[in-house]
Amino acid sequence: MSLPDLYISRPGVAFPEQRLDNEDILRLVKASYRGSESDWPALESAILKVFGACKSQYRFLEPNHAARVADYACAAARHCLEVNQTDLSEVDLVICGGIARQYFEPATAMEVAAKLGLKRTHAFDVTAACVGHLEAIQTAAGYLAIHDHYRTALVCTSELFGPHLSYDLQSVKDLYRKSAGLTLGNGAACVLLRKQPWLRGGVKLLRMETYTVPGHWHLCQAPVDGPFESSSIEMMRLGRLIPPWLSACLTKSGWTPRDVDHYVFHQPSELMTRRIIEDIGGDGDHGVYSHSRYGNTASASVGISFNQLLLEQEPKAGAKMVLASAAAGFSCVALLGEWTYAPEAATTLPA
Repeated sequence: MSLPDLYISRPGVAFPEQRLDNEDILRLVKASYRGSESDWPALESAILKVFGACKSQYRFLEPNHAARVADYACAAARHCLEVNQTDLSEVDLVICGGIARQYFEPATAMEVAAKLGLKRTHAFDVTAACVGHLEAIQTAAGYLAIHDHYRTALVCTSELFGPHLSYDLQSVKDLYRKSAGLTLGNGAACVLLRKQPWLRGGVKLLRMETYTVPGHWHLCQAPVDGPFESSSIEMMRLGRLIPPWLSACLTKSGWTPRDVDHYVFHQPSELMTRRIIEDIGGDGDHGVYSHSRYGNTASASVGISFNQLLLEQEPKAGAKMVLASAAAGFSCVALLGEWTYAPEAATTLPA
């Protein structure tokens, strides 16, 4: 079954008010440190090397562990509806693609839909680690193809890590599984998906690709009742699987890496993002780099990077774009498309 024409809107985003820098994170680690003062400089130096390698600077963190995941998703959704001049009454489908959750049931999307004010809708969650938001967009595309009467899908994600973030590091060895947690930030993102182009511009979907190697599922985990841990070195090594797969995705679309105007990727670190683009033969300057501003916001990072791109520049009509993410598992998702305006936009856009 072929998909109908589908268009991703401009994103909406939301963040906590509290912004922390690297020094703030170091202070949190020091507050939990129980070792000798003579050993602290070595640990501090190792943490600073992690920040330097990732180009980490800032991240937003919600200090209240009782804050609602759904409330941040709703804030991003309202922002998305506003910037795309879309009324909530047009939404037929709500999907939440985040990692964070505060209960096993019902779906977080149910709380989001209720708090937005939807009386009747189709709402459920998709969970797939850091590719969750993009997997949710793929899922929404399938539902729009199946149900002709569905007009607009609201696809959100919200990442509040709360008690799952641990700053309890007692030695350099602890960084092996906890360094990634020091770069995490909170945030939410939302996009709309429909069968008509957006007046203010959006991405016309041309191809959706996925890739999963489940044998690595144990390398990165956020347990239900424990802190987030990641074997960062081994996870980064899995980055070698991305360039050949992404190159094949581009080839299937008839594109070369140099044809792509904007690479909008997940942001585990600026170095990794740039390296992937350059390893496939693309122009590293065509990537969006938002890690230094927001940290690693997990499944929300593609939407947040998409928003950052639009803050920095307006894509030209026809600009080729790749929205992609890799995630614990190990899995990858890529959405390929072109920046498109609704026909009536020609009379409202500046020359």
